Amino acid sequence: MRNARTKNIIFLLLWNILLITLVLLIQGKSFGQYYNPPTTWSSLLKNWSVNLNGGRTSFFGDVSVYDHEFEEKMRKDGSWGWGVEIGRKFTPVISLSVQFMMGQLAGSNSKSHFTSDIQEVSFNGSLDLLNMLIPGNDAGLHPYVKAGFGQFNFNSRLIYNDPDTPDLTAESKSPELIGLIGGGAYYYISNSFDINMELLGRRMSNDRIDGTNNSKHNDYYSYFSIGITFKINNVPRDTRYYKRMGMKSPLIRRR
Repeated sequence: MRNARTKNIIFLLLWNILLITLVLLIQGKSFGQYYNPPTTWSSLLKNWSVNLNGGRTSFFGDVSVYDHEFEEKMRKDGSWGWGVEIGRKFTPVISLSVQFMMGQLAGSNSKSHFTSDIQEVSFNGSLDLLNMLIPGNDAGLHPYVKAGFGQFNFNSRLIYNDPDTPDLTAESKSPELIGLIGGGAYYYISNSFDINMELLGRRMSNDRIDGTNNSKHNDYYSYFSIGITFKINNVPRDTRYYKRMGMKSPLIRRR
C-alpha cells in the first residue's frame, strides 16, 4: 500500500514537471520570437527626430536699448528667425542634435539703428531634467537644459538717424565661433509628435555685429522659439511587424 502511494506521488510529480516544462517551452518559443532583436538598420533609425521651429530674436550690444526689460525687448527691439534641428535621444536623459538657424537681428538706440542677416549652424547637447530626477515617470511636460557651440555668418547695416552721416556695413569674412546655453520644455503629444518652447542665448566672439565697436564686451543675442518635433521610427510595432521579422506563432495578440 505504501509502495503504491509512493509511486502515485512520484508519477504526479513527474507529470507536473513535464507539464511545466512544456508550458515554458511554448512560452519561450512564442515570446522569444515576439521579442526578436531588431535589425541594425532599425536600431540606427530609432530615437531620431526632426524639429521645425520659429520665433523671436533679440540682440544685446551697443545698438540696443531694452537689455534689462524682457517684454519691451521682445516687442520693440528684436526680429524673427526660424530653424531646423535634427537630433537623437541616446538615453531618456541625454540627447544630441545639430541645428541650422537663420533670421535677422535688429536693434536701435538714440543715434542709430541696425539690421543684420544671420545664418548659424550649431552642435548641441541637452539633459532632460525630469527624467534625470524622476526616472520612469509618465509626465507629459519635460523641462530640459541645453548647451552647445557652432559657427555663424552675418551681414549687417548700421543706419544713423542723422541723414548727413553715411551708413556703415559689417560682415563676417569667414564663419565665426559662437557658444549657446539655455533651456526649455517639451510636451508629449504622441509617439510621433512633441511640441516645445525654448530660449537659448548665443555668445559671439566679436563686438561688431551691430556695425560698432565701442564696448569692452562682445555682442550676443537670444532666440526664443516654439517648435514641433517629429519623432522618426518611434511608433510601437504591431504583430505584423514581428511576423515579418520571423515570428510564426498566431498566439500573440496585437497591442
